[in-house]
Amino acid sequence: MLGKLIKHDFNSLSRVLLPTQIAVLGATILATIGFAINFRLDYSNNDGLVGLLRLITGFMSGIMVLAIIAASILVAFIIFQRFYKNLMCSEGYLTFTLPVTTSEILWSKLITAMLWTIISSVVIFISLNIFVLFGTGQDTFVNTEAYRQMGKFFHEAFSTIGGRLVWPILEVTLFVIVSTVSSILHVYLALIIGGIVSQKHKILASIGFYFVINIAVSILSTILSYCLGTSMVVTAESFDGIPWNTQDALSVYNVVFGAMQPYYWTYLVFSVAICAAFFILSHYFLKNKLNLE
Repeated sequence: MLGKLIKHDFNSLSRVLLPTQIAVLGATILATIGFAINFRLDYSNNDGLVGLLRLITGFMSGIMVLAIIAASILVAFIIFQRFYKNLMCSEGYLTFTLPVTTSEILWSKLITAMLWTIISSVVIFISLNIFVLFGTGQDTFVNTEAYRQMGKFFHEAFSTIGGRLVWPILEVTLFVIVSTVSSILHVYLALIIGGIVSQKHKILASIGFYFVINIAVSILSTILSYCLGTSMVVTAESFDGIPWNTQDALSVYNVVFGAMQPYYWTYLVFSVAICAAFFILSHYFLKNKLNLE
């Protein structure tokens, strides 16, 4: 049943978010064409047509940037708006009559939110690459210089450090995923508590509880940082005497990466615990304290 819920929620979000992502790609293509033309204009010619074309290409680039920003905001807004409508408003009566558990409902909302966050990120990544590849070449149709430099950097890094470089990349990716889940569940919990506490002003109450929850998490994070403070000073002192040069890059990497591992895993476990707390509290309030219109 969870699979059917995910499919339903994903399709529901797709009706709005899919056209938005297509619009971002469309705006990117227009801006790319505009910039490609702009790079090939004869700047020594100052007639009105050249000036008009430069103005149009500048406008197109602005449209692309605005489209990317607007799409990112809209993805978050639609995800949380659908959660609020499906669970905290009159639609909640229908949602909670389905033969599914509260946990399955929450998992469905979380998974679809993560899927669309990933899709939006991929679309933005593709858009930026289209723009760089086809819109910024002065002498050639395709600008590959940036990718050659990037490839050179990674080649040198892997040649020096080897496969060890994969671990920091994986760890950063894992931390980003956990942080994104935490952010989504944070808003979900605030919407649920706000909807329970206030019947007439649910949104305002939810905004207030969002900041209350944020303050509580910040206090816990500060306490954790304080507890780790002495150890971090010791770690910083252990960096003294390290030869900070490219010839000893492997030694520097081993010392720095090894020293930071305890703090990385401590904060990762802390973030996972926060996610679990958000999910458990959301489940509890939805199951036992829900107050629909």
